[in-house]
Amino acid sequence: MDLIGKVLLVFFLVMGLIETCRLLLMWLLRPEKIADSILVIPMCGHVEDAEYLLRGAAESIRWEKHKRPRRFICVDGGMDRETKEICRHLQKELPFLEICPPEELGSLMFPERQEESSEEKLK
Repeated sequence: MDLIGKVLLVFFLVMGLIETCRLLLMWLLRPEKIADSILVIPMCGHVEDAEYLLRGAAESIRWEKHKRPRRFICVDGGMDRETKEICRHLQKELPFLEICPPEELGSLMFPERQEESSEEKLK
């Protein structure tokens, strides 16, 4: 029993050292300016685990420690009624979740580009 305890202690010590080295490396190699990031999840037809998929992605966004704006886009590639209802319900819970058709994805990802092209059309 004493041997099992020592093996577990050594295991957790090694895991702690590895995690400490990883955090130190991430801190040393961090860029000066971090670009905004967007998580895009396409959904088509009936997605059985849509709620788990969206909640899991939302939690991964929440757990990341970057202090930058985060966007989470669910692309409606022809979802069925039940999946759309699930997405709309989660949209009320998750303020950063956006639902859009594939045609609008470009304008959501690059709003500056959309503004520039509309300004060029006016000239």
